Amino acid sequence: MDATLVITEVDKTHLAANLALENRDFDTYIGYFSDDLKYKQLNGKTIDKNQLSYDTKRYFYRIKSFDGTYNRLSSSFENDLFIEKLVQKVAVTIRVFIFFSKKWVVEREGTYKWKKVNGDWKISDVEVTNEKIR
Repeated sequence: MDATLVITEVDKTHLAANLALENRDFDTYIGYFSDDLKYKQLNGKTIDKNQLSYDTKRYFYRIKSFDGTYNRLSSSFENDLFIEKLVQKVAVTIRVFIFFSKKWVVEREGTYKWKKVNGDWKISDVEVTNEKIR
C-alpha cells in the first residue's frame, strides 16, 4: 500500500465523518464504522457497532454545534490495516430541554484501526487509552 495515498484517503474520511456530525447525518456518520467494529472504551468495556449506534443516537439529533480536530501521533500498516494513534479534541453543544443547552469538550487519545470495505476505509477497531472531559 502507498502510505501517502492511504493517509490522504483516511484524512478525507475523517473530514467527511466530522461533516456528517455537523450536519446531523447519523446514517452517514455511523457508516464510517465497520459492521464488525470492536470499540474498547477507557473503562475497559468493549462494545460493538450496534451498541455504539445506540449510544450515539441518544444524543445525535440534539447536537447544536460540533467542532472537532485530531492530531495523528503515529501510523503504520499491519495485515491490510491502517493503524493510527490519535489525539482527538471535540467541542459539542447539545440541546437540553427546549431552551437550554450543554457544552462539553472531550479530549480523547486512542488507537484506531482502519480497513477497506468495498473500496472505502472504515474504522474496525478502537482502543481509547486516555480521555479528559470538561
